[in-house]
Amino acid sequence: MKTLIISLLITHIATGCIALLVGLIPMFSKKGSLLHNRAGLIYVYCMITVAVTALLLCGLQPFRMMRVFLTGIAVFSFYLCMTGWRATKQKKSGPTQFDKLLTYLTLVVSGLMISFGIYLMLVNGGAFFPIVFSFFGVLTGVFAMKDVRQMARPTEKMHWFFQHFTRMGGSYIATFTAALVTNMDRMIPANAPDWAATIGWIAPSVIGGLIISRTARFYKQKYSGSKAPTLA
Repeated sequence: MKTLIISLLITHIATGCIALLVGLIPMFSKKGSLLHNRAGLIYVYCMITVAVTALLLCGLQPFRMMRVFLTGIAVFSFYLCMTGWRATKQKKSGPTQFDKLLTYLTLVVSGLMISFGIYLMLVNGGAFFPIVFSFFGVLTGVFAMKDVRQMARPTEKMHWFFQHFTRMGGSYIATFTAALVTNMDRMIPANAPDWAATIGWIAPSVIGGLIISRTARFYKQKYSGSKAPTLA
């Protein structure tokens, strides 16, 4: 059992680090280029591995609070990554049965995350990590429900494009946050004030969210009334 846990942990950390490095390439490379597409695909495969190993580790060590927290982020980041990647496949035909299955399955996982988080809160008296786990369960469910509603109505002309980079960007932010808070103890002094650690939880989302928002606004203005971009 110990050997299995160590192997999963090494795989989880290694693919997470690769995702953080490779994930930067699509952000700064030409959209639709071979480099952009190949690097993006590697990022997707890494995030699939990160999510699977996180779930397995959580199953093997269900009551380690940091493990529970990282699993919540991994599931959330995985769904954003997959729906962002799949958006480029939906620009002509719309969501497939696979996309629908992924969304509905994620809703089920979201419900399980929330239920397990509530259970841990009752057992541990409202501990911090179970609350965060439940929060990511809710957040994952919100995005999945948004996709369910989107499937029920005609797709907007540029929906796939904006969903692609906002979801992929959100996935990267979540992954970066997980890596940051995991190593926070090594980065700040032991006598640092409490708010110093809190910044690590909040800053990536605030800064990344602003960048994504400004990028979305830029492209909306750029492609308003013009031909939509092509991402192979």
